[in-house]
Amino acid sequence: MVEPTPFILSKYGSLENLEKYCRDLPKIELHAHLNGSVSPETLQQLVERKKEKKPHLAQFKIPKRKLDEIDEFFSIFNFVYQLTDDDESIGYITESVIHDFKKDGVQYLELRTTPRNDKNGMTKESYVGIVLSVIQKFSHSGNGIIVNLILSIDRRNTLEEAMETVNLAIKYKNRGIVGVDLCGDPSKGHIDNVKPAFIEAKKHGLKVTLHFGEIEANIPEHASMLAIPPDRLGHATHLDSESKDFISSNNISVEMCMTSNVMCNTVKNYREHHIQDFLLTGHKCCICTDDKGVFFSDLSTEYAIAASTFSLDQKNLFELSFQSIDCIFDNDEIKLQLRKIWNDWYESYSSSKNSLLTHVHV
Repeated sequence: MVEPTPFILSKYGSLENLEKYCRDLPKIELHAHLNGSVSPETLQQLVERKKEKKPHLAQFKIPKRKLDEIDEFFSIFNFVYQLTDDDESIGYITESVIHDFKKDGVQYLELRTTPRNDKNGMTKESYVGIVLSVIQKFSHSGNGIIVNLILSIDRRNTLEEAMETVNLAIKYKNRGIVGVDLCGDPSKGHIDNVKPAFIEAKKHGLKVTLHFGEIEANIPEHASMLAIPPDRLGHATHLDSESKDFISSNNISVEMCMTSNVMCNTVKNYREHHIQDFLLTGHKCCICTDDKGVFFSDLSTEYAIAASTFSLDQKNLFELSFQSIDCIFDNDEIKLQLRKIWNDWYESYSSSKNSLLTHVHV
């Protein structure tokens, strides 16, 4: 929730001005799960399409409240997966999610998803193929958003299942897959069961991001996870001193998902969120949504929350967004392209702001 603090009123003039600035600001989204990013409106449209065959789905509502514990979050996806259990639905939600991010001012997006099969005939490979076909349609339309894909491996997977996902990532690497991710219920499974799959992915030039330190019980796994080594980390909520030192010395960027952490009760509130440590030290981090559909918070709102909570002015927010460019899994040419977009935007913003101030002064 965004608060109109005295700082916000003095720097932005009003909460509305802050929200407009955050929406206009060019942004990068690096931690967005496809099925968790589907808007409530799109989910409702899917319910209407499915309720004749699955009438029990019509009664489901995503809870608009802080969850008692992170376990509740994963049960929500039992519902979402029943709505997205065929090729047509996967294509539909992929297009909808990308449109939503583009509308929110996202210029570069790395979607992530766990390949699934279903009794309706959808295979893991057809699932990946559908998502990539929608992504490619956006990539070739010149519509102002670059989209890449990360394939996720669930912590509960066997090594065979993990390798199946990695082999798909390798096979379709030249069609927009840039990395692999470790995800899923942090209280289940263990990194060592699937670790060889991530090492194999690195051998083939794929990047690796890991859900890391979501709960304190994960700390004993940290040394093994960091030995891969990962290119980015998701959340990094609970860190032991050795992990902090490794992350700092190796300049590993962290995907910060504030509302997700607060809603899942892995962080007590926004004020106590660990992003403040990264803001103070200047260590690279990128603000992300995690599951914007489930948590009712888009990327612009996350930036506004950060500004309100940690007293960040316009330049601070721009720099926070700009540094995200260094964190992407795409190549240096794309990074240069994005830096130009960001710098041109800020120059235009600064000019218009100065012009307005001059006009008011006169």
